[in-house]
Amino acid sequence: MRVMTLAVLTCFMMPGAFAKTVVHTEEVVEEQDKTDTKVFCSKNNEKEAVSLCEKWLGKQTKSLGDRMLTSNCSQGDMSSDAGCLYKATGEIKFMMKKYHRDTVRE
Repeated sequence: MRVMTLAVLTCFMMPGAFAKTVVHTEEVVEEQDKTDTKVFCSKNNEKEAVSLCEKWLGKQTKSLGDRMLTSNCSQGDMSSDAGCLYKATGEIKFMMKKYHRDTVRE
C-alpha cells in the first residue's frame, strides 16, 4: 500500500519537476506614422457626404483604437462632377508599429 501511495504521489509531482518556464518578450522595433484619405460622394446634399465620412471615421476609430493619432472630415464641398455633386474628404493619421517577439524556454 505504501509503495502504491508513493507511486501515485510521484506521478503527480513529476510534471512539475520537468516543467520549463516559458517567457514571451515583445519589443517595438519600428514606429511609423501612416495617413489614410478617402473621398465620399453624394448626389443629394452635403450632409449626406459628411455623414458617410463620419461613419467611416467611426469604424476606423473602433478598429485602430489607441493607435489612431488624428482624424477629421472636411465639409461637403460642392463639385462640378455630375456623379459626385458634394464631396467630403476623410483623413486619419495612425501609428504603425513593428514588433520583435521572442519566446524563451528556461
